[in-house]
Amino acid sequence: MKQLYQHGNFTRYVLLLCCVIQIVQLTGAGCSHTKPYYHSDIPEIGKGNSDTDSVLHYRLLLLGDGGAPKPDEPVLRTLGEWARKDAAKTSVIFLGDNMYPEGMTERKKHEAAERLTPQLTVIKTAGARGLFIPGNHDWAKGKANGLDAVIAQEKFINEALAGEQNFLPSGGSPGPVALELPKDNPAVRLIVLDTQWWLHQHEKHQKSLETVIEELIELLDTELPVIVVGHHPLQTYGPHGGFFDWKSHLFPARDLKRWLWVPIPIIGSAFPYARQYIYRSDQDMSGARNKNMVAQLNGAFSSRKSTSQNTPLLIYASGHDHSLQVLKSDTVDYFLVSGAAASRKVTEVMSGEDTLFAHQHTGFMAIDFFTDGKILLRVVEPEEKDVLFHRWLIF
Repeated sequence: MKQLYQHGNFTRYVLLLCCVIQIVQLTGAGCSHTKPYYHSDIPEIGKGNSDTDSVLHYRLLLLGDGGAPKPDEPVLRTLGEWARKDAAKTSVIFLGDNMYPEGMTERKKHEAAERLTPQLTVIKTAGARGLFIPGNHDWAKGKANGLDAVIAQEKFINEALAGEQNFLPSGGSPGPVALELPKDNPAVRLIVLDTQWWLHQHEKHQKSLETVIEELIELLDTELPVIVVGHHPLQTYGPHGGFFDWKSHLFPARDLKRWLWVPIPIIGSAFPYARQYIYRSDQDMSGARNKNMVAQLNGAFSSRKSTSQNTPLLIYASGHDHSLQVLKSDTVDYFLVSGAAASRKVTEVMSGEDTLFAHQHTGFMAIDFFTDGKILLRVVEPEEKDVLFHRWLIF
């Protein structure tokens, strides 16, 4: 053994072994979709916009995690352009984490104008309806003062957007709350959930999980298409789903600060592995509370689909992972992840067999309901091409 350590090639053997280990780690990690990913079944025509002669009945614009906008945020500028097209027939749904880093706590409430005003300005300028739902950061990142922070944000938003209630569920409630849009001749039933309520371990609105699920199942019973919105995804191929690309293994410090490109070979992989297999945060799908929430919600959705083979369209839309994903599902028709409303926050995304579209990029999703019953989903990004993906959900 002593001769081995004294051997001149020993250092080279160690370095070679380290290189092999690093290559295996990075190969297993894979690469994020920094260019748009399309499932092999998506035709070329689906990789852009779609023209139609149908008359718009109502439009939903979905995006989340916009609580750290940079000046003149491009995605918010593009969002405003879309909201103005048919403002009276449009609702913009902000899918949580509306104010980083910890919502409207006492020590951070002075930042509300910087964090929330750019999003609110889109609504005011366009004249569309705006609806904000809370995320984990709005609940003070799950800390003891989370309930106070989320109620303070609700008050701030409702005062800024006079008229209808623009922050749901109200008072820190988990929901579900149903809105039929538009009111006079509904095209869609929107069901709002506060998924952070499920994960919050401090003071919160008192309501049993059984009651939440019972009410959700009851609200799902409709002949209208249903869009359920919550902050946390029920399926995702981003970091919250346990997917990390090679940069997370080689440059783990970027999880703290995006500009910290400090290489930490080999041992840098400890963080993504520990997050996935050892320290399982409830903010990730590997966390115990998160798993329970996903199982309960999927159970409610499955019970609806099992009652009839001809149930109306059912979609669950979320943010939380800072990317754009369109996924097929067995429990609902589609899972949408649209959490890329801030350029500073965009994160890596992979894909699975159920992925129709994925992109590590800012943007939002538009769902159009037409008077002839057709429904069109589009993924919109603030670039020259504008629409990178479309799919007729009902045609």
